[in-house]
Amino acid sequence: MKVLILGAGGREHAMAWKLSKNAKIDEVVVMPGNSGMTMTPKVTRLEGSWKKKDEFLSLVKKENPSYVIIGPEAPLAEGVSDWLREAKIPVVGPSAKAAELESSKVFAKKFMSRNNIPTAEFKIVDSVKDGLNYLDSLNFENGIVVKADALAGGKGVVVTRDLLEAKKTVVDFLESSECQVNTTDLLFEKRLDGKELSAFALCDGDHYATLGYACDYKRVYENDLGPNTGGMGGYLPTDWPSPTIKKEIDNIISKTLKGMKNEGREFSGFLFVGLMIDGDDVNVIEYNVRMGDPETQILLPLLDERFDGALFDVANSRLTENSDLTPIDKSCVHIVLTSGGYPSTDGTPLELNNTIDYPSKYHDQDEDLFLFFAGVNSSSDSSLVNTGGRVLGLSAIAKTTEEARALAYKNIEAFNFKGMHYRKDIASI
Repeated sequence: MKVLILGAGGREHAMAWKLSKNAKIDEVVVMPGNSGMTMTPKVTRLEGSWKKKDEFLSLVKKENPSYVIIGPEAPLAEGVSDWLREAKIPVVGPSAKAAELESSKVFAKKFMSRNNIPTAEFKIVDSVKDGLNYLDSLNFENGIVVKADALAGGKGVVVTRDLLEAKKTVVDFLESSECQVNTTDLLFEKRLDGKELSAFALCDGDHYATLGYACDYKRVYENDLGPNTGGMGGYLPTDWPSPTIKKEIDNIISKTLKGMKNEGREFSGFLFVGLMIDGDDVNVIEYNVRMGDPETQILLPLLDERFDGALFDVANSRLTENSDLTPIDKSCVHIVLTSGGYPSTDGTPLELNNTIDYPSKYHDQDEDLFLFFAGVNSSSDSSLVNTGGRVLGLSAIAKTTEEARALAYKNIEAFNFKGMHYRKDIASI
């Protein structure tokens, strides 16, 4: 068997590594991948892009994979999975219509409202004037969440704490040419209290396999300060959520699949549900239509070979019942190393092309530590240099979260490059 994975980050490296461990899989090809991935046995890179349909399909047909996994959200929003299905190539990834659960925050909120899926109160505007007027009408004691409707690489959500910050976000998202986030519609949401949790399922339209739960850290600095990023790390809790909460999450996933099918948007692929948990009260914050990054690097080291089989079944529309692949006996902590200047939302340039120093022993994944590469490339002397915002991540597993956290931070000290940054409080629960 050969599997083709579309993407280039730590999420895709984790998937490639996981599949490479399967004796039934002979080769894992990542397009375009990155230089660090090829240190994993069986993993190769394929130069190419998904952006030109005919060229892309020609490349895929030449590779002749057993199935394709689409990692990032952008190709899903553009309909790459539709192209593959039209060409009779098995694929894990929702259609463009189904991907609107992530590509349009406005669609997602209206969908939840139509299908009685619990979520925060919201307001939609399409101009700076309407946005500012709405903010002026509020009692701003608890702040408000401002979300860009369009895809924004994890940077399109700002949990504002005062009126001035909220107004600046409105102007930035709708009008500022210097802001990385650009959108034509804005979503305001009531701030919810509680603890955030991400839930993951692998779906084929009617049935799903639960993959597990993770807690992510989005802001760039300790104590959840600074701008939002694509993710600075996270952990898998060992004693949470409770069975009652898990049952409610299952209910939300089932409602989502049923609602999407009823609306002619049958959902097949990874479903990522962002949740706010307050006691036994569960609300959906957002949907994503692919695995998370870094949540993939947290969950996959703890999933067994049933994950590989479920991927094949989804790609071929063969899931026959709901199942639970959730790991139950260990915790995992993942720490992301970023380039200086990341996330560069204010225009600060990233400190790039610096040599990454670390012991080569980390290439040999053992039972406790796992290294996944993202924004890296090979230099002229074959060493790795940082070429993106999020550079690499280290996952550590242990019986408890505290033990996994200690192991991760002890080993992260062996890594170094100019401008390197990471949060010191991941999983400090």
